[in-house]
Amino acid sequence: MAPTLPIAAVSLRFAYGEGEDRLTLLAADAQGKAVHVALTRRLTERLVNGLAHLLEQSSSIAVQAPAEMRDDIIMMEHQTALFGQGEPPTDREAEPSDEISSLPAPQLVTAMDINLTPTTFELQMRFGETPLIHLSLNRLQVHQLVEVLSQRAEGAGWNIAVGAAWMEPGQTKIVLN
Repeated sequence: MAPTLPIAAVSLRFAYGEGEDRLTLLAADAQGKAVHVALTRRLTERLVNGLAHLLEQSSSIAVQAPAEMRDDIIMMEHQTALFGQGEPPTDREAEPSDEISSLPAPQLVTAMDINLTPTTFELQMRFGETPLIHLSLNRLQVHQLVEVLSQRAEGAGWNIAVGAAWMEPGQTKIVLN
């Protein structure tokens, strides 16, 4: 039986579909019902840059800081999200999974809706007007999602343009005054 859409995803697993040149995503809800979708290079680039921009604009600390320190503040927040809990980002997404490759063809995600609440980022992936997956993420989870998407895009050789200086590869210098 097909799940009622959109599912409220609590776990994500990513893989790269070389034949289609797309990232595939298996999202599962708390009851184990899953939806298999595909993200294009263009949508992935827009999603990474859009979420990075929203992280910058929604940080109460960064928007009050001097302009030259904002990237450093967001970069420290990003590092805390990835490594501050004492464990690396949960890459249940990174497991090369036979489960993903054996699934039927994924549904193409053609649009993303992102709404901010005071404590969460509400993301909805759609195919046309049909909602497929709903994610409710806190700031740290958004940082982790941005990182996983960036790593997967890099692994696919997509060379996506990153608009946020704090996300540039090798960006580890922090200015302390």
